Amino acid sequence: MKKFKDPALFGHIKNYLTVYLPLTRRKSVNTVEASRYGLNLYIDYLCAARGIKINDISTTDFNAEYISGFLVWLQDERKNEVTSVNQRLSQIRSFCRYLFKNDILKQAEISKIRDISMLKDARKETFVYLSVTEMKALLKIPDADTRKGIRDKFFMALLYDSGARDQELLDLKVRDFAIKGNKTAELHITGKGTKYRCTPISEELIPLYHRYMSVFHGSEDRTGNEFLFYTVRNGIITKMSPDNVQRFLRKYGHIMSSESENFPHIHPHLFRRTRAMHLYIAGVPLPLISEWLGHSQIETTQIYARATMEMKRQAVQKLGDNPCSVLDNDVVFKYADDAEAMKKLCGLSK
Repeated sequence: MKKFKDPALFGHIKNYLTVYLPLTRRKSVNTVEASRYGLNLYIDYLCAARGIKINDISTTDFNAEYISGFLVWLQDERKNEVTSVNQRLSQIRSFCRYLFKNDILKQAEISKIRDISMLKDARKETFVYLSVTEMKALLKIPDADTRKGIRDKFFMALLYDSGARDQELLDLKVRDFAIKGNKTAELHITGKGTKYRCTPISEELIPLYHRYMSVFHGSEDRTGNEFLFYTVRNGIITKMSPDNVQRFLRKYGHIMSSESENFPHIHPHLFRRTRAMHLYIAGVPLPLISEWLGHSQIETTQIYARATMEMKRQAVQKLGDNPCSVLDNDVVFKYADDAEAMKKLCGLSK
């Protein structure tokens, strides 16, 4: 096996991911995993776009020119959205700061890297979310007669109904989806900073859950510690990746766009934003939405309250005169006037 050109670099990467972030900086498991994913992407870029073999990657390859090229590669080759590109930049820049603190990168280079600006996201100028009708149409697309269709439909329905982050769903174990009797269920979520919350799940989603479980977790000897969403490659079961989610969301998004010219770009956070906006329009107080979404500060939730009067008017029209559940045409939006249900939704009562 060929030796590494710069073995010290890979030692620093290992220490950064296994010691510095989780122990010194006390970052969450999700943050560490996201950083690992970002560094892997950067290495993929160096190999694919720069023609550098992994054994030949060195500290000098962490420079402003290559990092700027990495951002372009993410947009052009991987078709990543601005938010994802900016997240990768933040992750690589954080690792470069770590190298600088350990006297690996020089002051001149880290200064150039710090000067790389985040990309401007034009979409932030418009608060985009889906109407109830649009969300229903999206959830009808997956073919429930196929294995992947069953998975995709359940994942998207759970992503919307729970309002969870993409990574929070991917981290779920089988035991985290708990059925309480025949008609109630709850999701046990570990969010950012290992913050725990319990979110009630709509009754209408339970049949989808049972269908999914019968196909993907039919074995009677399961322990509950298995990942709820997984993929199998070469006979090896692994946790489903964010890339896999992006692939099938992109597919369904293209189908919706072909039928509706103005249909927005589909990404995981859109489901979370849509659910929160539906709650807000229905009259759920912002503090409860904040708890339900797992926001550490209510200021993060204020985006839903900064809607203009015109946007509020359009939002009401989107929901219609008789706002109903996305998952069931005959059920009036259940949290509109039920304070106890809203508290349970946010984990404030059991």
